[in-house]
Parts: sequence; C-alpha cells; structure tokens
Amino acid sequence: MNVFKTRDRAQIPSYATIGSACFDVQACLEDGERIKAYDAWNKQVPILVKKGKIVIQPMQRVLIPTGLIFDIPVNHVMEMFIRSSVATKRGLTLINSVGIIDSDYVDETHIIVHNISDSLVHVHDGDRLAQCRLASVKQQEMKEVKKKPGQKTDRKGGIGSTGV
Repeated sequence: MNVFKTRDRAQIPSYATIGSACFDVQACLEDGERIKAYDAWNKQVPILVKKGKIVIQPMQRVLIPTGLIFDIPVNHVMEMFIRSSVATKRGLTLINSVGIIDSDYVDETHIIVHNISDSLVHVHDGDRLAQCRLASVKQQEMKEVKKKPGQKTDRKGGIGSTGV
C-alpha cells in the first residue's frame, strides 16, 4: 500500500514480527503544535506539544496525528485498533473502538484516543499507539422487503439467546 508522509518525521508503518496480523502506527508530534482535543463536557481544548510530548487528561479525547496519508486500494478498508499494551498499561482506547478508514479518505490519518483512566497519560512523538490492517470489502445493495427474514438456524431468541 502506498503511504504519503505529510510530515518529514513521520514513520512509515511496519509489522513488528513475521506473524503480526497488523502494522503499527505511531504518533507524530511536533513541538509547538496544537493538537485537537475535547474534554468530558465536549468542549474543544487544544493540547500544546512540548518537548515532543502531550499530556492527556482523564476522560479527554484527542486526535493524535500520524503524519501519514494512506492510499487505500479500492474495495478495501483500513481498520485501526488500539495496541493492547496501550490500553492495558496506559488506559487509552480508541473513541470508536475500531477506526474505519475508507478507501476514498485522502487526508491525514489520526489516532483518536480516549483516556478512560483516572490518571494523566503522556504520549511522546513516535509512540506506537495503534495497529492497522487492510481488509477487503464488498458493498451490498440495500433493498427493502415486505416479509420479515425467516429463521436460518436453530437459534431461538434475540440478544443473549446463545448463552452468557
């Protein structure tokens, strides 16, 4: 996949090991830059990058730049996930659980994190925060029908009906 750098210091993603399913994506922070963030009351509160890092307050949501534009092939999507170590050790999640970057999105990709911890979280330039994979997609035509879909398996019931 082709990747365009919007910032010289941005790092082209790579797979950590031969068995990695996803490639790692890093924060690309420049001193003096104001990063878009929102507090728990949905008020925009920009964060200033100082000494190559930002500090994310508890419950704050932040759009962390990657410095990259991905040329995602047609009929594909790039799925973004938080790295498990970032979620476990730092209390950051992706605000929408899984980021979806469509093939026709041609702007800089951001890692949109949410600090769900009760502590300040420091993010440094170059931190590997997310992992992404390319997946093929097939759009389906949506067609209204007048008859409710029928049972396809022996499942009986709705949400939670297959067990805990």
